[in-house]
Amino acid sequence: MKKIISLIAFLTISINIYAQKPDSIIGNWVFAKALNKNIDEAGLETLNTQVIGKWKFEFNSNGKFSSYIMGEKTSGEWKLIMDSKTLVLTGIEGGPQELKILQSSENELSLKLGLGEFLLTRIKENN
Repeated sequence: MKKIISLIAFLTISINIYAQKPDSIIGNWVFAKALNKNIDEAGLETLNTQVIGKWKFEFNSNGKFSSYIMGEKTSGEWKLIMDSKTLVLTGIEGGPQELKILQSSENELSLKLGLGEFLLTRIKENN
């Protein structure tokens, strides 16, 4: 039993350490799912037609990012604030945007953006 508890503690710490590395953000991501439970039907339809599967981010190792949504490209700089698990995007209209990282793994990223909570998935590169 003690070994199982130690293993669970180790995995939890490992996941949290990985989630806080700036390198874990680098790559291409797409909004895959709205996580809010209280979205009305019209809001969900708008998300599904304009955001889910369509809004993409590319985070580069040099601190630059590009975002693609509805045929528009936005670019700027990104920074990960590890203490607060916040992703700060600058260069976006309306000033810096702060996205709270709710959970992170190698291929999934849950973010709180304003009142919305979203699951992003990593876009696999085709070789």
